[in-house]
Amino acid sequence: MPPGPDRLSPWIQVCEIAWAAPQVIAYRTARMVRGGWPPSARDRREYARMGREKVEVLAQAAVAAATSSPRAGAAVIGTTVASVHRRVLANRRRLSRGC
Repeated sequence: MPPGPDRLSPWIQVCEIAWAAPQVIAYRTARMVRGGWPPSARDRREYARMGREKVEVLAQAAVAAATSSPRAGAAVIGTTVASVHRRVLANRRRLSRGC
């Protein structure tokens, strides 16, 4: 039986993340190279945001894994992927406007 839309969606989101994440990295790296030293207030906010996002997603995934039943593994993965997907695409949109 082919996977339904609910089971396919996380895979599509993973593919979109794999496409958008390198773009986000490139935007942020270019910004770091252009920014010089010391970083501007805008750049410091962006650097803090990068770290904060990673900690938040890791904490969210850990809580979801710790509080869900072993049978809910696919749902936990889907929820975590959806959260990462939303952030990566939002970062790509936001950072692409600044270049």
